[in-house]
Amino acid sequence: MPDSQIGRTARAILLMPALLLAAAINGQACAESGSETAVITAFLFNFFKFIDWPETAADQNNYRLCTTNNDRLGDSLSVLENKTIGGKPMLLRRDINGEDLKNCHMVFIGYAENAAAIIRDLKGSPIVTVSDKPGFVDQGGMIGLVQDGNRLGFEINLDAANADGVHISAKLLKLAKYVNATK
Repeated sequence: MPDSQIGRTARAILLMPALLLAAAINGQACAESGSETAVITAFLFNFFKFIDWPETAADQNNYRLCTTNNDRLGDSLSVLENKTIGGKPMLLRRDINGEDLKNCHMVFIGYAENAAAIIRDLKGSPIVTVSDKPGFVDQGGMIGLVQDGNRLGFEINLDAANADGVHISAKLLKLAKYVNATK
């Protein structure tokens, strides 16, 4: 990866608290077209900070962020290598599918994937599903990244998270553009 791209990616990660503050003010985070994957990576990392998994998943020694095939995130995820959350290291696993997805804490489902099938296969497991596929939360996904012009925000399907034993912090819910919660 060219040094300039590494610098932009690192700046996006470092600027995430400011992006989250901006999101609190206007419900969305700014995403320049050239750095969209860096912003998505920053969102994924920060989502971990606002989610609690059931004891069986939380007792593990690390957090596993997985992506499906065709995740389109390129090298932007490399900035997360060796990062820790709450003292636990983050492990990245890319191009994962099938039963192997059940070994993840969070799965980023690529735009070109059959999201409905993956969600169905993971139903009942405490695995946070995230995608930038339009209508993702309506298909049963937990966190959908949504584009609005040059802004990137997110929606949360709280019913899906609760059904699978995942607790999403009220702080993250406040930052969401939309929360689907019937209960």
